[in-house]
Amino acid sequence: MWFKWWKALLLAGLASFGFASCQLLDRNANYVPEEKVWQKINEEAPEMGLDPHFVYAICHAESSLDANAESSVARGMMQLTEAAWVDVTELHYRQAFDWKTNLEVGMLYLKRLKGMLESQGVFSYPRLAASYRFGYGALRKEKFMVSRLRTPLNRIYRKLFAGETSPVTPPS
Repeated sequence: MWFKWWKALLLAGLASFGFASCQLLDRNANYVPEEKVWQKINEEAPEMGLDPHFVYAICHAESSLDANAESSVARGMMQLTEAAWVDVTELHYRQAFDWKTNLEVGMLYLKRLKGMLESQGVFSYPRLAASYRFGYGALRKEKFMVSRLRTPLNRIYRKLFAGETSPVTPPS
């Protein structure tokens, strides 16, 4: 008899732990106010030679500022692939869900892409957006002509590809 009681107590404990652990994995647990995101970008992007409005737009296009965003190949607010991550940092890819780290590494990657475009004498923000979205190699293959790439479904990327560097209004 006491064994059945003990089993019931154990199952109830496991069930409540499971519920509590689900709360620990709450997707909103890593919510970051857009003011904090904008402040960090606005302070650090110019130091890397990047337009803060452009970087903010990339973050919105990639994840809608979701620090927990994850696809089959990319992680975090700037949706960085592991290949892009290791290209510019020695930090472990597990850190891609830390929004500050993700922004820093994402901006380093944008800076790297910008340098690659500048070395070819073809830098423009539409080309930088296309390199970030489809890869530098894909843009180079199309002779750096953004119009030869497939049109993105995302409206923010469509505006970036068209030359608008500030398609998303930052918080005031």
